Amino acid sequence: MKVWMKLSLVAGLSSACAPVAFDAVPLESSNGPNSLFSNFFKMDVSHVEFEQPTLESNETQLVFQALLANGNHITDLKQADVEILENGRSVPGIQLKANSEKIEQTVDIVFAVDITGSMEPTIESAKMRLINFVNKSRASGHHTRMCLVTFGDYTVKKCDRFYDNDPKDPKTEVQVRELISEISKLRAHVGFNDPGGSDLNENPMRALIDAADSPWADKSQRFVILVTDDGFLYSPGNQGTVGNLAPRFPDVLSAIQRSQMKVFAATPQRAGYNLPFQGNPGIVAASLGEWFNFESLINGTITLDTILNRIIERVQTNYVVQYKIEESMGFDPTVPLANRKIEVKLKDGRVATVVVQSVQSNLPNGRESYKKKFKIGSAKKIHRDSIKVYVDGKRQTEFEISEDGDIELPRAPKAKSKIEAYFTYSELKDTVNLEVIIIRDPEVKSAADLSVLLNGKLASPQDFEVVPTLEGYLSLRLGDSVLENADRYSIRTHGGLDVKVLTDRVRAIGAN
Repeated sequence: MKVWMKLSLVAGLSSACAPVAFDAVPLESSNGPNSLFSNFFKMDVSHVEFEQPTLESNETQLVFQALLANGNHITDLKQADVEILENGRSVPGIQLKANSEKIEQTVDIVFAVDITGSMEPTIESAKMRLINFVNKSRASGHHTRMCLVTFGDYTVKKCDRFYDNDPKDPKTEVQVRELISEISKLRAHVGFNDPGGSDLNENPMRALIDAADSPWADKSQRFVILVTDDGFLYSPGNQGTVGNLAPRFPDVLSAIQRSQMKVFAATPQRAGYNLPFQGNPGIVAASLGEWFNFESLINGTITLDTILNRIIERVQTNYVVQYKIEESMGFDPTVPLANRKIEVKLKDGRVATVVVQSVQSNLPNGRESYKKKFKIGSAKKIHRDSIKVYVDGKRQTEFEISEDGDIELPRAPKAKSKIEAYFTYSELKDTVNLEVIIIRDPEVKSAADLSVLLNGKLASPQDFEVVPTLEGYLSLRLGDSVLENADRYSIRTHGGLDVKVLTDRVRAIGAN
C-alpha cells in the first residue's frame, strides 16, 4: 500500500515558533519548452523564540525603634546612620524615613473584645473611648483603619473588613460613620446568649489567631487591642467545653509572627498574657506589644485612650526602612522571609538598643526563580546536533539538551532577555516543506506523460502519482518515499529538493 502526500505544512511551535520561509518559484514557471513546473523546496531551519519575563521585585519593609539606655527614643537618625545586614552582608540602596517626616503609612487596629456577661460595664466605656479615638485620629491627620473582633468561648465576629479612616480622602467619611455605628452596636451578652459558656475562662487566643488573618493593608503597621477580664482556654490542658477549638499556644505565637501584629493587651496579669507560658514568651512579649492591667482599666487608673495613645506614640517613634534585593546585588530573592537573617546596625556611634517591630515582604515565600529551561514544545523529533542557541543575539556554547530536545542554560538569562533556538528535525519529511503542484497542460492525461526530476535525478514511478482535481486539472503528488531518511535523492546534500516536471521523458544523469 502506497502512502502519498499532497501538501506538507510546518507544524506550529509554541512561544512564537515560525519556520524560515523558502523562496518559491511560481507554480507554472518555465524552465525550458518542455517544463511544466520547477521549484526548489529547501530544508527549513525551524526557529523558536522566548522572552525572559520580568518577575516582581522582592521588596522588604523593616520597622524599628532605637532606644537609649535611659529609655528615651532616638528620633534624629539619618539614612547614613543606619545599615541593614542580611545574613551578615550589607544591603545597598536602603531608604530610611521616620514618622516625624510624615511617613505615608497606614495603621491597622483590630479591637478584639470579650463580650461575655462580665464585660458589660467595660464595653460601654470602651465604646465611647473608641468613637472618641476615631474622631481624634482623623482630626490629627493619622490614617487609621479599624476592625472589630468579638469573642467568648469562640470567636463571635471575625474581622472581614477594615473601616478606612483616611483624613486625606473625604470619601472615607462614609466608612467612618459605618465604623462608629458598628462600635455603637457592641454589647456584652448575658444569660442564654452569653457566648462564655459555663466555664470561667474565655477563648481570646482563638480570637488572636482569627485576627491574624484579617485583611491587613500591605506593609501597614498592625496592632491588636485585646480586652478580656479572665484567663484563656488552650489545648490540650484547658480546653473547657470547646474541645479542639481551644488552640495550642505555639499556634497562637505562630499566627502572631506570621501577621506581624503587635498585641496591646488589657488583661489580668497571667502567664501567657504578660508572663512566659509553657517555656514560651507570652503574647505581649512575642509580638513586641504592651501590657495593661485590666484592673487599672476598671478602676480608671488607665483608660482606653491610654492604650490608643501608646499605639500612636509607637508609630511616631518608629523608623521605616525599605529596600529591594536582587541577584545583581549578590542576594538571593527566592529565599523565604523566614530564612533571611535581617539586622539593623547603627553607625552614628551612639550606644542604643534597636528593637525591630516588624519585617514584611511583598513576597514572604520568596520570589520564583528566573527560568533556565526553555521548552521547544514540538511533537516532532529534533535533530539534537543541529540546535543553535542565542541569548540577546549572542551564540551560546554551553547548554544541555533533554531527550525531547528542550534546552537548559547554565545560568538564567536576565529579565527581558531574548532567547532563540534554531534547529532542524531528524526526519526529512518534517524538514522539507512541499506545496501543491498543479499541472494545467491539457495534453497531459496521466503520470506516463510526465518526467519528474528530483535533484536532477529521474524519479521512480512509484515516487509520484497524478490525480484529477474538481477544476479539471491534474495534481501531481510526491510520495512519502521521496522524503524517507534513506535520502535516495540526496536532499541533505543539496539542502533541499529541486523538483522539475517535464512533458517529455528525458534521461537524467544518474537515473536508474
